[in-house]
Amino acid sequence: MANARSLLEAEPIVTGNTKAAVKAAGGGSSDLWTVPPDQIHYDPRDNVRPLDQDRVRHLAELMKANGYDRKKPLGCFVRKVDGQDRIFVYEGQHRYHAALLAIKEGGFAKDKEIDRLPVVIDEAKSVNRVNLIYAGITNNDGEKLTPLQLAEKVVELQEFGESNAAICKRLNVTDQTIRDVLLLANAPLTLQELVRNKVVSSTLAIEEIRAHGGEKALERLQSAAAQAKAGGKAKVTKKALAKPTAHKVTEAHAKQLLQALQSVLHDPVFGKLSPGTIAAVHTALTPHADLLDAVPTGQTVHPIHVPNEHGAFADCENIRAPITGRYGTHPAQIHLAQPDVGVWIYSISAQIGHCAKTGLPSIRHFDATFPTRGQAIRAAVSEFTALLERPNVKGAKELATVRKWLDKLWTMPDPDWTEEIAKESAK
Repeated sequence: MANARSLLEAEPIVTGNTKAAVKAAGGGSSDLWTVPPDQIHYDPRDNVRPLDQDRVRHLAELMKANGYDRKKPLGCFVRKVDGQDRIFVYEGQHRYHAALLAIKEGGFAKDKEIDRLPVVIDEAKSVNRVNLIYAGITNNDGEKLTPLQLAEKVVELQEFGESNAAICKRLNVTDQTIRDVLLLANAPLTLQELVRNKVVSSTLAIEEIRAHGGEKALERLQSAAAQAKAGGKAKVTKKALAKPTAHKVTEAHAKQLLQALQSVLHDPVFGKLSPGTIAAVHTALTPHADLLDAVPTGQTVHPIHVPNEHGAFADCENIRAPITGRYGTHPAQIHLAQPDVGVWIYSISAQIGHCAKTGLPSIRHFDATFPTRGQAIRAAVSEFTALLERPNVKGAKELATVRKWLDKLWTMPDPDWTEEIAKESAK
């Protein structure tokens, strides 16, 4: 996920001196520290939940009428910034922003003005990214994170080397919960948006992914969402989902098979097949030529991908290994992006054994580009092959599935490969 990546790329937290920071901010102390609101700082990466402006507005109006409830201090820590000790909020971000908004707009009831906010500041030795994530999740227990928000944080914790057992213990959740939310974490981005926009419940999305895989689940849920919208309904129910047809080749499936055969016909090495195979392909396709899409001569046209503001290609192509039973998710993924015509880059994600690796293609991958999609895939397969030799991967139950998937990708033809590219590569 892009959010997880930006968090990992952030500079480590350099803790500062609490008393010095409070004194510099003009604060006072009792059982709690009290600090002027404009001397408290905020970084969205320190908070597990995205900021909800509607909630900020609601709390701001309550504060104008009732003042700030001092029984609810902000959770903070001190960070060193440009040599200065500064107080940052990581728990109570909505209350913090509501206080700032109320002060900005004014209109407080008598004696309800806000001049200072109560804060509790964590000891420096306890402050690190992992503890901030755990604290952010558990402190939001009154207003639980959605399964998708929890999924994002579980992925971040895994990136920091936290084991599933440790995550389960510190969050008091079951291993099944981890497996379920990781299904959402690895689902197509469009499916995640359906969940985030509350068109599809997390429970239904997880059931569909477990039963059909991410791509097929997305197809089914999008279709059900369109039908629900046409019927004046905002949400998809389980009853509205179409039941899969078993052991039947539909017209759409038949066309897919014909198109696959057409790809064989237009493969650059088609002429090197045996005469019998060539004749069989022609015999099968000729009567159905009107059903097939036109295939242009030359290379296949692939979409151009554009990086986001962080330089990552979030809207890229994803090739996933089959779901395994260990985590109930895809143990390996290849992410492909084409920033320009004939320029391909890739990155890989893996959750195999004790190895956890994730990341989207980004501009930092431009030092290794490939002329075709097929060549980028083969490079990714090579990287995966080396990764599978690591000590923390050997013996993993997912290995057989991943190796079979990699073998299939390695032997897959490259329809975009041309003699011109071959000559250029040989230089």
